[in-house]
Amino acid sequence: MKNINEFKKHVGTLISGNVLAQAITFAASPVLTRLYSPEEFGFYATFVSLVSVLSVLFALTFEKCIPLAINRKIAGQITVLSLKLAACFSVFYIVVVTTTSFSLLKMFTGRTSLWLEIILILSVFSASATQTLNFWHLREQYFASTSRAKVSQNLGNVFSQALFSQFDALRSSGLIIGDAFGRLAAFSMQYMSFIRLKQVKGIFKTKIWSAYIWKKYYRFPLFTSISVLFNALSLQIPILALNQFFNASIAGNFMLTQKVIGIPITLIGTAVAQVFYSTAAKSIDSNPIQVLVLYKKITRNLFFVTLPVFVVFSFIAPFVFQAFFGKGWFLSGQYFQILAVSFFSQLIVLPVSQVLYITHNQIVQTIWDFSRFACFYLIFLSCHFFQIGELSTIGIYTIFSTSFYLLLYLLGRYYISTQVQQHARKRSMLNRN
Repeated sequence: MKNINEFKKHVGTLISGNVLAQAITFAASPVLTRLYSPEEFGFYATFVSLVSVLSVLFALTFEKCIPLAINRKIAGQITVLSLKLAACFSVFYIVVVTTTSFSLLKMFTGRTSLWLEIILILSVFSASATQTLNFWHLREQYFASTSRAKVSQNLGNVFSQALFSQFDALRSSGLIIGDAFGRLAAFSMQYMSFIRLKQVKGIFKTKIWSAYIWKKYYRFPLFTSISVLFNALSLQIPILALNQFFNASIAGNFMLTQKVIGIPITLIGTAVAQVFYSTAAKSIDSNPIQVLVLYKKITRNLFFVTLPVFVVFSFIAPFVFQAFFGKGWFLSGQYFQILAVSFFSQLIVLPVSQVLYITHNQIVQTIWDFSRFACFYLIFLSCHFFQIGELSTIGIYTIFSTSFYLLLYLLGRYYISTQVQQHARKRSMLNRN
């Protein structure tokens, strides 16, 4: 009962912060969609997709080891190592861009400049570092700090984006500059909190090549980083593909659809996921049955609570989008009607999606992520080759996306149940002895 009450308390703390953060984004969206065109949102969407993909790689997923560390000092050392890795990769990217003709921005958007590349890498570093520091705060159960950082990020984001829209010289890049400001604000808050709360000596002297950390957690950079990369690519490939194979306006409309549905997913899914990971990581070896009960309860409750909302909103989405965001965004509502089933399955499974990492099945997770990425890539490539329209393309994508989330849910239940059986056998052997 105590664990359940603590879980509810921590979820409440994160959700309250996320409610305020998402309320800021939601309130600003009708303003921003009238200040910027779908084409400008399309460029912004591609920029955010690149940030999302690169940021999961810069710490080589060592941040996921932080809740699993045996003590606070080692957790702090992993945190510092992850931050240093992100800094090194950021410098490396800038060196490559300035000394060669390579540019991810130019590859996916057709635009590049040193200024834009610097904004990109600042956003990537801030996103990676904030994610690392979030895991530290989750381990220490300083959930309020994570909530405050998210609020600061969204405030910095929307105010900067609105401000830069008023300057003709900055308007075309206003959305991405504002995004960078928000990410830097979140990183600064979490880093200052980390410094104040570290309470361990010597962690800032941790070397990037720390033998202990690499030897103990080698599976994370070796397997988990690959899995996480494919997961990020799977999530971002619709934006990247729609921008490449169709146009920026379609990508911008798709992004707005994701942004709107991202509100309940972030409010509920991400908050519950963070606390579930923190709780399950500590209990999976000593009390796996508790993790299984929590796994079933979370997914069941989310299914029955959110189903009516998705059904009702699917009928009225195009008209709501047009009335709320402006005449140019009717298409986003149509996209929502097609994507609703996929978003619904994502909301249910996302909070417990880290369970394969917790049960030490990184290879299975990698196979699932790679299969999903390969499937999505082939879908968009085939639809482009056969000149299938964007609505039908998104419909095919929805079917396969939903199927993969269902498979992930079943895999999670299977491996937690296996852990429960192994734990029961160990206890039985100890009792006989």
